[in-house]
Amino acid sequence: MQERNGVSFCIPLGVLFFVMVLCVPAAAVIVELTEGNLTDTRYEGDLVEYTIAVSGVPKQAQYIEMNTDVTPVPDVPLWQPERDGVTVTGGDEALNDHTITLETDETGAFTEPVMVTVTGRAPVLTTVTVTDGVVVTKRNTQTTGYVYYRIEARDENRDLIGSGTTRTFSVLVPDEEAFRARLDAVGDPELRYLIDDLYSRGLRDEAGDLLVYAETPEEPVVSVTTAVLLGVVLLIVGFAGGMVFGKIRAKNIQEFQREYGGNE
Repeated sequence: MQERNGVSFCIPLGVLFFVMVLCVPAAAVIVELTEGNLTDTRYEGDLVEYTIAVSGVPKQAQYIEMNTDVTPVPDVPLWQPERDGVTVTGGDEALNDHTITLETDETGAFTEPVMVTVTGRAPVLTTVTVTDGVVVTKRNTQTTGYVYYRIEARDENRDLIGSGTTRTFSVLVPDEEAFRARLDAVGDPELRYLIDDLYSRGLRDEAGDLLVYAETPEEPVVSVTTAVLLGVVLLIVGFAGGMVFGKIRAKNIQEFQREYGGNE
């Protein structure tokens, strides 16, 4: 009777242990950097090149999905995986996509570390448009959260297994840092705001000219009205020839004049 009770007691324990094993989430994929340097920050357009070894892939995984914010460069594929035991979904044409998927061969499992080299550049945040000789510069406001890689294991149905592994970086703009440092040194808060407003609208040349003016030592105190008038003059200099700057330019000027015209 006691033996029977012991067996009965062991059965629930065995079931409980089995359920606990099933509930334990799969471990994250292991990524080891074998070549290169993954710094926390990159200047926009910097060359990025690194090699990683991907291991610890769960046995039930059929695919490894890889994503990066690094941008391709000419003549060299963005992704360069070693092909032993794996194939690239989409073939060679997919090697310059920001996301690629590696699939196991007939063995049905990623039994060995998968070596992958990534070659490209850090994202460029600055875009420049020229309309009738007028330069308008815009910058993406996102500077953080870019990924060197995001790697996930997926099953035959493309469902995520466990948790992925991600390495992130931030993007810096060299002249932006220098400009901000100079702008912070401007003593007049209203003039500083005016320069910053021009800069944020993409009118970088005008903002730069006004910043140089603000940095120039002057004996008399320059009134805010004078500074505003100077900013407006800088904005409309291009109209001297009677040319229309284009939709982007006109919109910026109209907004600027509406906001600051009342200060005259």
